[in-house]
Amino acid sequence: MFTTVRLKTLASRCPARAVIAQRGKSTLLEWCESNPIKFGVGVATVKTQAADLLTQKSLEGKSWAEIDWRRNGLFTVFGFAYQGCFQYYLYVTLFSRWFAGAARFVNQPLSVKLTDYAGQRDVLKQIAFDVLIHPIWFFPMYYTLKEALCGHPSLFDGESPAAIGKVALSKYAANNFDTRSEDGLLTDWIAFWKIWVLGDVVVYGLCPMWARLPANHVFSFVYICVLSFMRGSSAEKDLPCVIVEHESDGPSEQNQIRKDTALHTTHV
Repeated sequence: MFTTVRLKTLASRCPARAVIAQRGKSTLLEWCESNPIKFGVGVATVKTQAADLLTQKSLEGKSWAEIDWRRNGLFTVFGFAYQGCFQYYLYVTLFSRWFAGAARFVNQPLSVKLTDYAGQRDVLKQIAFDVLIHPIWFFPMYYTLKEALCGHPSLFDGESPAAIGKVALSKYAANNFDTRSEDGLLTDWIAFWKIWVLGDVVVYGLCPMWARLPANHVFSFVYICVLSFMRGSSAEKDLPCVIVEHESDGPSEQNQIRKDTALHTTHV
């Protein structure tokens, strides 16, 4: 008798639990829909931080004790400020103005897309902007933020923003535009293109509007892993020592001065 009553009680509770779960799900979806900026920025922040952590743990084989948490903090800040806040404004606000027909095109069946030449031109424009124009400021901003938070010296050491920006841009130039670079020219750009040319074709040309953001986050997660692996580490090669001779009020002396020759050395 007791068992029967208990089973009936549990059975009566199941629908209630299902209703509560459904209400919770609906509430979450409603919150996401009514707070798209907060939701988008939050996902971008967590995704970018997680991508670097995965890179350090899985690709670089670090233990938890060896994790570079300042580097992970760099990607957390970059995920929040750039990938979250700035790119939301770029891709949601500005792209909606510049490419007003994008939503109509992506929501069409594939058979209709194949004959919609105006829509195809819009897709090509979006891809061209993302892979040719966007990196112009994407990489300098990343290098500058990295130098500010993880450089030697950094903002935490009292280094001036002007000095940080100068060093960051010199490293960016050395890694991408110096013919003597060990990795060749446009190293960062080529890695960017390998992910985002295909990614943008999928996101801007094939995904319906509702799937754009999730698809973009998938490709972005992969790219952040690549960026973290290539440019996340703070280690740098030893800089050469330049000997400078000058006359002083006393006897002649030699001073050894270490100069940053970033254009002659590849930095990470």
